[in-house]
Amino acid sequence: MSLSKGIFVPVIVIALALMAAACGDDDATEPNATDDTPEATPEATEPAVENREQRAGGEVTVHYVDFQSFDPHFSGFTQDIGHQGMVWRGLYDLSKDNEPEPLMAAGEPQVSADGLRYTIALQDDLVWSDGEPLTAEDFVAAIERTCHFAIAGQYRSLLSNVVGCDAYADPGNAELSEAEQEEVREAIGVEAADETTLVFELQQPQPTFPLILSMWVAWPVPTHIVEHPGDEWPGAEELAFNGPFVVEEYQPGTQMVLARNEEYAGRMALLDRITLRYVDDAETANNAFRTGELDMATANVANLAALEDEFPDELVSTPTAATVGLMLNLGVEPLDQEEVRLALAKAIDRESLVGVVLQGAHVPTTDWVPAEILDVEPGTMDEAIGFDPEGAQELLAEAGFPDGEGFPELEIVVADTGETRTIGEFLQEQYNEILGIDTTVEVLDGPSRAERLTTGDFELHPGGFAQDYPDPENWLTSLFHSEGSLNFWNCADPEIDALIDDARYNRDDDERRELYRQVHELVVGRVCGIAPYHHMAGHYLVSPEIGGARELSDTKNRVLPGDWAVEEWYLIQE
Repeated sequence: MSLSKGIFVPVIVIALALMAAACGDDDATEPNATDDTPEATPEATEPAVENREQRAGGEVTVHYVDFQSFDPHFSGFTQDIGHQGMVWRGLYDLSKDNEPEPLMAAGEPQVSADGLRYTIALQDDLVWSDGEPLTAEDFVAAIERTCHFAIAGQYRSLLSNVVGCDAYADPGNAELSEAEQEEVREAIGVEAADETTLVFELQQPQPTFPLILSMWVAWPVPTHIVEHPGDEWPGAEELAFNGPFVVEEYQPGTQMVLARNEEYAGRMALLDRITLRYVDDAETANNAFRTGELDMATANVANLAALEDEFPDELVSTPTAATVGLMLNLGVEPLDQEEVRLALAKAIDRESLVGVVLQGAHVPTTDWVPAEILDVEPGTMDEAIGFDPEGAQELLAEAGFPDGEGFPELEIVVADTGETRTIGEFLQEQYNEILGIDTTVEVLDGPSRAERLTTGDFELHPGGFAQDYPDPENWLTSLFHSEGSLNFWNCADPEIDALIDDARYNRDDDERRELYRQVHELVVGRVCGIAPYHHMAGHYLVSPEIGGARELSDTKNRVLPGDWAVEEWYLIQE
């Protein structure tokens, strides 16, 4: 198989099942400066590829996991957003310093003195991949679609500060007449002043709003194909795209083939084609990497030490801004009892889980939000939920289940990967030995697991969250506010809600961050949905003949190095 401008195949897959680019699969690849995390490769600070004309051409295949949804205005899972970021982009993109920089926009937004009105000019002559004009109305449709009551966008709460978004998201709108629904839609605070000018109206000043405009909730809709916000999202091969690649072929459960988008308004992609090969099991992917079928694959961390010896040049380890833990559904008895949740959290031996079971692949933690994002010392939550077998037993007895007597058998739902199965079995053993309770482990494929989680059809689930933008708001608001669109675990705590409400639109950044630190203490200290056990590191097998992937380990990553910067991938020529 030639690596020169012919067919070349690499692949990347999710090692765990985390909850979405933000929330989604336990293998996001975001920067996390925790002292104990593996160091990023030296190339991680290098700029975008230069001499692009000489680099252009060639094809690769990368290891990925099939998506639950291809609709960016609904999606919230890592594997979904990873796909979508290759073929769609928004008004702004995130730089390597995590700052919004214009992409489809012509420049920075003009913001009114009261911080409530944003006016944004688009680049001239934007077009979709099929040649149709890309206008301000397509960006208006993105906001309307994410906020639409029938779409129920998993990240919709990112836009709840946009005037009228929450009102349009009310499920009760389904009972209204079409004329009444249209009235609610027209009240949303976004409009196209002309074909190249967007105007947003906010309810409260929001310092993070430009960051949100780089997220998938604001990526444009091809309104010449999807005419109404509530319309069903077409199949992957029926759409138009404004990102660096377009979908050329999609075989569910097998692969997606992407071709360069010649109409992309950003830096033109270097590769002619990328194939995303769907493999759920990391060990299977690693074997395919060995035989040359794949040029990139998520490393099987259960075999990490051996892979370090076998692939000293190909194994890439990078810190990530992602946290994994045990998700607990507070809508299920007896998980609605705080004592039970604390007992389950304190019965997790994080050092053994990470150091022995996962061979040191990640960093043990009791923190949900990485310490550097909160500007606190690591380990501030150790006393609250750290490993304490005797304390866990006492708490379970206080809840009415001494030595596990009378405790119902709970199900631990895990993704079909070696790492998640191992974690599920570890938790099962810990809870039996320490607390005297029985659990079952249910192994599901990626889409089935995602559906179980998003519909609240689970009891216990090893999963987590990958940072979308570097602010504590991103880690707490949508996930732990009782009305948050990513609050799949039914956290409903009035004190947490009040603090989030006070923090979200506070223009004093020091006060805002202090309020979020208080939210974090309550969320973790009351185990209001998740018991963190490690910060993730990303481990990948990358052919040394691929450039532009290992060098781009930043916040654009969702499943593999640089997967939101695929336009920078290239084949290294002799």
